[in-house]
Amino acid sequence: MLKRLFTIGAFLLLFSTHSFAQRDYYTLLQGGGSIGVNNPGFEGTFNGYSLHFIFGRNFDERAFVGIGLGNEVLRGDYTFKNPTETQQGNFKYDRNLFPLFIDARLPFAYIGDFSRVGAVANAGYSLRLGGVYDKGAMGKIGLFYLYDDIRRTNFTISATYAYQQLTYVSFREKMNHQSINLSVGIWLK
Repeated sequence: MLKRLFTIGAFLLLFSTHSFAQRDYYTLLQGGGSIGVNNPGFEGTFNGYSLHFIFGRNFDERAFVGIGLGNEVLRGDYTFKNPTETQQGNFKYDRNLFPLFIDARLPFAYIGDFSRVGAVANAGYSLRLGGVYDKGAMGKIGLFYLYDDIRRTNFTISATYAYQQLTYVSFREKMNHQSINLSVGIWLK
């Protein structure tokens, strides 16, 4: 699956023209926080923070598609909704995530001369790099705002609803954690 994700992302980035002008590509550095909202099968959700680096292709300011990687931290307490004898009690979750993902942004409305609003979607996988990292599929969907003034630094704000599969938990149960993410970033084009 990871190999397919890389292949699709590389194809999307390099497809279209062979020009390597700076304006055809973009870099986005964003950080933010997440608030857990649902964890089916478990009582308790996890809050955290993240930092992402995204490099992508600018398709004539109509669409932006890139490959991203980052570091996310999730922390919180949980219990099983229907515990067995070995699953009783309160457990802590304190893990990092290293997501590798495809980032797609589609502006659909202009606000003034320099601002745009659009849809954002991410799909990818969090890799287990070591003992403190968890793994699992991830996806995000939401809205973004881009302040895009040629004379100044561009910045973006995004709000997304996120799904993250978590596999490193007690008793080998998988979690399907859902959260709301708010991020701010610097966009270089």
